This record gives sequence, C-alpha cells and structure tokens, in this order.
Amino acid sequence: MKISFVIGLFIFSNQISFAADTTKVRVAHPAKIQLFSLSDVRLLPGEFRHIQDLDHQYLLSLEPDRMASWFRKEAGLTPKAPPYPYWESENVWGKGPLAGHIMGFYLSSMSMMYASTGDDAIIQKINYTLSQLDECQEAGGDGYLLAVPNGRKIFKDVVAGNFTTSNPLINDSWEPVYIMNKIMLGLYGVYTRCNLPLAKDILVKMADWFGDSVINKLSHDDMQKLLVCEHGSINESYVTVYLLTGNDKYLEWAQRLNDEDMWVPASQGKDILEGWHANTQIPKFTGFENVYQYTGDKKLTDAAQFFWKTVIANHTWAIGGNSTGEHFFPKSDFAHRVTLIGGPESCNSVNMLRLTEVLYKDYGEMEKVDYYERTLYNHILTIYEPEKGMCAYFTSMRPGHYKVYGTPYHSFWCCTGTGFESPAKFGQMIYAHDENSLFVNLFIPSVVDWKHKGLKLIQNTRFPDEDKTELTVSATTARNFALKVRHPYWAKEFVVKVNGKIVKQASQPGTYQEIKREWKNGDKITIEMPATIMVKPLIGTDKFLFVQYGAMILATKVDNHGLQKADFTSEREMLALKKVAMAEAPSLVGDADAITKAIVREPTDSLKFKLTSNKNAPIELIPFNRIYLNRYAVYFPRYNTIEDANKAKHEKEVEDKKK
Repeated sequence: MKISFVIGLFIFSNQISFAADTTKVRVAHPAKIQLFSLSDVRLLPGEFRHIQDLDHQYLLSLEPDRMASWFRKEAGLTPKAPPYPYWESENVWGKGPLAGHIMGFYLSSMSMMYASTGDDAIIQKINYTLSQLDECQEAGGDGYLLAVPNGRKIFKDVVAGNFTTSNPLINDSWEPVYIMNKIMLGLYGVYTRCNLPLAKDILVKMADWFGDSVINKLSHDDMQKLLVCEHGSINESYVTVYLLTGNDKYLEWAQRLNDEDMWVPASQGKDILEGWHANTQIPKFTGFENVYQYTGDKKLTDAAQFFWKTVIANHTWAIGGNSTGEHFFPKSDFAHRVTLIGGPESCNSVNMLRLTEVLYKDYGEMEKVDYYERTLYNHILTIYEPEKGMCAYFTSMRPGHYKVYGTPYHSFWCCTGTGFESPAKFGQMIYAHDENSLFVNLFIPSVVDWKHKGLKLIQNTRFPDEDKTELTVSATTARNFALKVRHPYWAKEFVVKVNGKIVKQASQPGTYQEIKREWKNGDKITIEMPATIMVKPLIGTDKFLFVQYGAMILATKVDNHGLQKADFTSEREMLALKKVAMAEAPSLVGDADAITKAIVREPTDSLKFKLTSNKNAPIELIPFNRIYLNRYAVYFPRYNTIEDANKAKHEKEVEDKKK
C-alpha cells in the first residue's frame, strides 16, 4: 500500500524539511518510530559533550575557500586559496586526489553541529560556502558541480562507453560518484537543518545534471558497471531530492542507482561479503532501505536487514567495528586478523550506525539500539583523543598495539570527514518517539525537547561510572504519555522508581520498561541497572578473550616501549607501525568462568577493575574509550595453564628477535 499526501513541512531522516505546499511524496513504508531532530536534543557536560565541543571548535576553524579551491579551478575560476593537502589535493597511492570529498563531509557536519548547538557562527560560514559553490555551478551553466580534476571529461567518457571501473577508480579518477554523493547529502543536510534555500537549488541542479547527462544515457549494464566503483549511498541522495521536489524522476533515478552485486544476493540471504571492501558496501544498504521506504520494494529491505545482521554476527569485533585492512574476511580468520596492526576502520562504524538508525526507525528492534550503544561507546568514542579531538583511521585489535591520530589541517582522510560528523550527531539515538510514547534508548547526559507534547525530559547520569540514570520531566502542564525506558540486554536487574516509588511492572532484558501515566512538572524517574562482568571469546576461537562490563568493553594499558607523544600523531600515516611482541601484553590463564570470578571492581568513582588470581598477574581494566596516547590490549591471549602461557611468551620473544 502506498500512502500519498501533500506536505508543506515533513519529516525525513530526523530532519525538518521545508518544501512547497504542492509537493507530493508517496510513502510506501511509514516509519514505526521517529528519532528526534538534532535540534531537539542537547548534550549536557560529560564525555560526549567534551568531544562535541572540540569538534565544534575545529569545524569553525576550517576555511571554506580552501575547500572550494578545486571547485573554482574546475569551474574555470581563480581559486581564492590553495586546497587542503593530502587526500584533498595530492596523488595518493597512484590515485587521486579525492578532491571535494571533504566539502561534502563539512556541509553535513556543519549542518548537524548547527542543529545540535544553535550556533549562528556556523550559519555564517555555511552561507559563505554556499555562495562559493553557487558561483562555481553558475560558471558551468548546466548544473555540474564537482571538484574532481577533469571530471566533465570522465563522465563524457562514461556516457560514450569508454570507461573501465575498479574500486576505487573510474578510468583514472578516484571515486567521482562517491564525492558527488557526499556533496549532495551535505547540501540536503544544510537545507533541511538550516533552512537555507540556496542549498536546495544547488542540490536539485546537481541531481538534474547527473540524471539527464549520465543516468538517462547509460544502459542497465553500463550503469551496473559504473556502480562497481565506490559511490557511497548515491541512491539515498536521489531519494532526498525526491523528498524535496515530489518529482518521481528522482525516485526512478534512485532505483537505477541500486548496485545489484550487493542487493540481489543479500535479498536472497547469501553472505558474499568475504573479500569485499567493507566501507564501499555499507552505505549502499542505507540507500536500499531509503529506496524501499518510498517504493515498497521488499527485496531491498530484505537485503538491508540481512546485511546488517550478517555484518554483526560474522564480521564484527567486540568494539562494534568491522573488518581489518578495510575488507571483510571470514569468521575463521579472526584469530589471525587479531594479530595484525590494522583494525576496524572508523568510517565503517560511522556508516553502520547510519544504517542502524534507518532500520531502527523502520522496525523498532531493540537489537539495533544494543549495537548502536556498543559501537558508539567502544569504537566511535575511542577514535578521538580528548586533547584536540582529532580522530584515528584504524583501531588496531592487536594486543600491545596503539592508534595514530590525524592532524587538524594536513590529513583529510575519509575518516577525517566521518570524524567531523559523529560528534555533531552524538544526540541522534539517545531518544525516540511515536505519537504517544517517548523512548529512552541511551544513558547519556542530555535534554530532549518533545515539542509535540510541550515538555522536556532531562537526563542526568554518570553512566557508565554509575549503573543508574535519573530522568526529570519539565512541563508547564500535566501530560499523558507512555515513557519507555530501554532495559539493556546486559542488565539482569532493572529497577525503575517514579518519585521514589518502585514501579512494580517488570521488564525483560532487551525490551522497554513502559510507564503510562499523567506526568507532571518535576516528576523524577530513577533507573538502576547494575551490570555484570562478562568474559567472552573472539569470534571463531577461544584462544583470545575480551572483557565486557555492561555496555563497556574493558581494556588495559600496555607499556609504551619507547613511544613518545609525537608517535601517536601523523599527518599522512593511518597505520600505527611501531609494533611490539604480543607477549608484551597480558595474557589470561584458565577458563572464562574462573577469569570472570577473579575480576573485581575497584572502589573508585570511575569505572576500574582489577584481575587478580593465583594464575594471572594483576591486570587493571578500564573502559577502552578512556585509553589514548598509549598501547593497549582489548583482546587477551588465553592459555590453559601458566606453563603454556610462559612457553608461548618465550617462543614469541625468540621469534621476534629473529625478525
């Protein structure tokens, strides 16, 4: 069934979109749950707010003229400033530059940061940036807008059939459609979050140029050939233009941009991911789910749901990230991959969270929130160093290894771009709502403004250092609604009190505790959710273990073995290269149950544990996201006996001396 309706102000992707009164959009699958707009959520002081504040300052320090440099050059205009270095302007590994990709991330991040903070200084920067992009687009005269060197010629060759594709190249150009996707999503975000009409005008012209000049002129087979190269979620970009215009041609173009190499086998329940570049695939499925919402093509949502479940079950590390060296690998290979200096890529987790958001809205499944929490705390928050807020590309899972962070103005990797975005949207999944229910998903200090009900909910918590949170209702008049608080899978006990009285209604782990009543100003809801220590094996083997406390993956610091502070920062190198023998990291002896019993929480205000037993040397364990500028161990080699552990350590030391 398709639902047609006339919209003057509609909701999509948690943003308010301003459209003409005559706009008609057909919704084939209405969302089950809505996420709040970022403008309705404010973070309160805490770990997430600290990183968001650093990111806010960083975004404002970036120079639009430098990001627009390649755009002006390709439009035949004189650049006003040199481009930023490395991926933005240099030949990288024989490819590139990836000119213009940071502009897309910048627009998306600035619009989200504006929604999250309301800082008018952001609007001033965005307005100037839009004026530069508009000037470049007008100089071309036909809607084309890219910074890709010789981009027009590349697409002329594509239309003529004179092209080859690989991942990441179309002929000799590094991912031009991916760059287009980033810019289009950025423009959509600016229009919908900041209500700047020029962003919509530029976006629609871009979409028309690519649709009329390229999509309409390619055969089905040539289109699928084009989609071999990484293209982000270009199908999603066209859905956004459909929503802004109501014109069916954009939805038809979106459907033509669905990569059959991915959605067809996934819709049939086939895991073909081994060996594929992970971050190339993930955004496609966000696009498939978006196309499904407005076409009702069930095969696309089947593909998106299967992909999500498969990645989580077969390809994901304890911290929520996936892959090593940017590629998916089989479950049987985890024991080998954990020894490598590479690790899950930050971009992958950012894009998995985007996919998780859209699937959660469509189906309201608790497992989506569980995954979101795990990845947000244990991978996303982990990639930022809390001094300048710079982010890491790879997070090595090798015991005794470390991360390197980029620099503010010299790196500009893809993970620099997604690194802009995440802090700007930390408030995205904390709360959700339907017509009569307010959902509390995550335990992060924050305030949500439920304008539809005329109330605010204030969340104060020291989670995870305390296993509780307090919610306070702020409303001018009493309101009837259902408050649904997530009972996490990791909390065997879950005690809810309203104004000091225990709510007798019981919930089960993995469900929502529902409290329906008339809520008044000042009502307080206290939730106690004591967690337990869990010791779990690495996927596919019990030779490595990790330790979890509730939502948190615990890790230990390892001696830096000569690393200096400067070694943790690099302008160009995404990999941490100075490895030590894994034997330098602690190992665990015995079975998981015995090890679990030997881990005791320390009597401190912050979350800290110590493992002490007659088989194991003392190990201090803290949340992984609090270890930075230091070697660490997330996974611990496990041995049956002390003798086995000592023998293995000696063998590794001998082997390393030979290298």
